Amino acid sequence: MTVASLFAGIGGIELGFAQAGFQILWAIEKDHKCCLTYRHNHKEIPLIEADICNVDPHSLSTVDVIAAGFPCQPFSIAGRQRGFCDNRGNLFYEVIRFVQAIQPRVVFLENVQNLQEHDNGRTFITIHNALVESGYYIRYRVMRASEYGNVPQIRDRIYIVAFKDITDCDVFKFPDTIPLTVSIDNIINRHEEKNRVYYYQKNDLFFAKVREIVTDQSSIYRVYHESIKITQNHMCPTLTASMGMQRDQVPLVIDNYGIRKLTLRECLDFQGFPKDFYFPNTITIEDAYKQCGNTVCVPVVKRVAERIIKIMR
Repeated sequence: MTVASLFAGIGGIELGFAQAGFQILWAIEKDHKCCLTYRHNHKEIPLIEADICNVDPHSLSTVDVIAAGFPCQPFSIAGRQRGFCDNRGNLFYEVIRFVQAIQPRVVFLENVQNLQEHDNGRTFITIHNALVESGYYIRYRVMRASEYGNVPQIRDRIYIVAFKDITDCDVFKFPDTIPLTVSIDNIINRHEEKNRVYYYQKNDLFFAKVREIVTDQSSIYRVYHESIKITQNHMCPTLTASMGMQRDQVPLVIDNYGIRKLTLRECLDFQGFPKDFYFPNTITIEDAYKQCGNTVCVPVVKRVAERIIKIMR
């Protein structure tokens, strides 16, 4: 069973599908820094580094599944929510162009939860109708990483699975919730000193405010536009691309050595990435944080992919 990935990022969707038993035939990504990380970790997958608008789908091999985490910022409540008025929002129609050209048996899409409510539901209806008009039957569900992936992160995402065959669609069921057995303490070792780049220093402008608020050593603190709030239920807050785009947006913890940001390794762990996945030394720490926030929760994708491959077989 074969898969191709559009807007591949650093390959989180591919990891989930590969772990479920799929073969990844090709992927497309235009961000050069993401491509550096992708090639560093997916050496066996042919990656096309290009603007998807300039790629002819007829020049590529056919696949059973097209997967796409198309740009979510235009639909996110954390952004301006300009939707299809944002050029990135219109990139969804590139997914449709590839689907219509390749005619895969299944289309897999992942995006922010707010996609369903954006523009009073009109955005989602547009996406739904575009898939239906292309000959597909739709199933979708909003799933949280902690409930469906056994990862202690508050990360709600909508997953859309579209089938060419109505029988496949009728048989398909999304996975059930599972108990959360992994805690933040399984990921964060507060007794181990990390690289000093992660710690707040006394001369940092933000230090006084951080020291006053970040006091609970058993929790993680969400930082958003200089607002610092403790995350409830001892969970990790949603990791976002803004971690690498704006100063001091990375979630905070206090350990035995001071107050610090989540490390890159911890961010990857909170997205369920394997331990052998890491960033090349050719990108900056800001690039890596952005990529951590933009990617997917791998175990959730894997569980959905397992349901898909069961039907396809």
